[in-house]
Amino acid sequence: SSSSSSSSSEASELESSSQVNGSHHKLDNLRILLIDNHDSYTYNLYQYLSTMTTHPVKVVMNDAFSTLDHFIDSLDETESRPNDEKHNLLQQHFDCIVLSPGPGQPSHPADMGIVLDTIRYSSQIPILGVCLGHQALGYVYGREVTLAPCGPVHGLMS
Repeated sequence: SSSSSSSSSEASELESSSQVNGSHHKLDNLRILLIDNHDSYTYNLYQYLSTMTTHPVKVVMNDAFSTLDHFIDSLDETESRPNDEKHNLLQQHFDCIVLSPGPGQPSHPADMGIVLDTIRYSSQIPILGVCLGHQALGYVYGREVTLAPCGPVHGLMS
C-alpha cells in the first residue's frame, strides 16, 4: 500500500514538473518568452501561458527590435559581451519560447523580424511554434515551406 501511494505521488510530481534545459523545473516556475508575429491569436496564447507560470510571460513583437542582438541587449545592461555569451543570455532569462501565428512566410525576412535568428541561436531552449511559428521552425531547420495544393483549409476535414 505504501508503495502504491509512493508511486502515485511520484506520478503527480512528474505531471507537475518538466525537464527544461537539462534540469527539472516546476511548470509554474517557467520563464516564457512569447514572440508575437502580429496575430490576434497571440492574446489567446498569452492568456493560456499565463495560467501555467507564476512569472509574467514576456511578450515581444517580432519587429520590436531590429536584430536579435538588440533584443538580447535589452535583457542585460552589461555593455559589451561576446556574441556567444549574449546568446546564452536567452537561456538565462527564459526556459522556453513560443512563436505565435501571424501573416507572411518564413522565407520573407521582413515578415519574421527576430524569429528566425531566435530559432537559430536558441537550440538549447525548447521552442513551440504555432502556425507561422511552426513553419519558421521547419524553415530554419531546412524544410521547404509551401502552400498546400488546395490552399488554406483551416478547420476543414480532408
